[in-house]
Amino acid sequence: MDNQAEFTKLWPSSVKGIELFEAQLFKHKFDKHFHDVYTIGLNQKGQGQCFYKDTLHYQHPGSFNCINPGEVHTGAVVSNKGWTFRNLYISPTAMSQLMKQLGRDGTALPCFAHINVEAPEIRGLFRRLFQVLSNPSTQLERQTLLLKFFSQIFDGHIHDRSSNSAKPEHKAIRQIRTYLKQHCAEDISIETLAALVNLNPYYLIRCFKQEMGLPPHSYKKQCQLIKAKQALHTTTPLATVATNCGFYDQSHLNRAFKRVFGVSPGRYQKVNFVQSSTRSYP
Repeated sequence: MDNQAEFTKLWPSSVKGIELFEAQLFKHKFDKHFHDVYTIGLNQKGQGQCFYKDTLHYQHPGSFNCINPGEVHTGAVVSNKGWTFRNLYISPTAMSQLMKQLGRDGTALPCFAHINVEAPEIRGLFRRLFQVLSNPSTQLERQTLLLKFFSQIFDGHIHDRSSNSAKPEHKAIRQIRTYLKQHCAEDISIETLAALVNLNPYYLIRCFKQEMGLPPHSYKKQCQLIKAKQALHTTTPLATVATNCGFYDQSHLNRAFKRVFGVSPGRYQKVNFVQSSTRSYP
């Protein structure tokens, strides 16, 4: 990549359920957002930063970024020297398949314990895997590198989701999330959500933000973006995708999409590839 040019690219890998992302940033900032897939990235040059679980984290060259589906985070460059990184986006379905192939419980999806992972011994393996997934290669080589990489990054860096202690309001928040995903294109009132779980509206907003890192309206917008991203599988006109997903118009979708995914929806649609999953995000 040009040492001075800002650059983002999102494209399908040679394995179903895995997308590739590469970026060199100098000014672009990613708003608070979440993905319905796993994000595993390697920082290559410069330094980035992100807010994740109410803490500011710094990404330096050689460190990995590991983010679970549904976890809210941001992203930004630290200095004018820029920030270059590569990400793998892996659907829960593809991750489940990898777990089974590794001899682990494929029904219990992994959960990374920390966003920053120091694993210098597998940097070269990640770079080789990224290259193989980006270019023509044999199925056996792809599968071998995938299993080798994930076997090593899982060791010591994941924990059991079921060990988390649930708050009394956890069930209500989960119910609200499900409702927002199913009705994200609609104009929903806080009274509707509060009545759904029998909570005071203000208390609901406070509890939701505390658990999810976003207030309900922002979470709903992320659900709209994920719905739009899935709709870009098809040749549906962008203006139609925008209105079907609850955006005011195509320009509204364009601005929101690029702030979260780093590319425009039109550019993404040209690839005509989205990693859809039969599993829902957390």
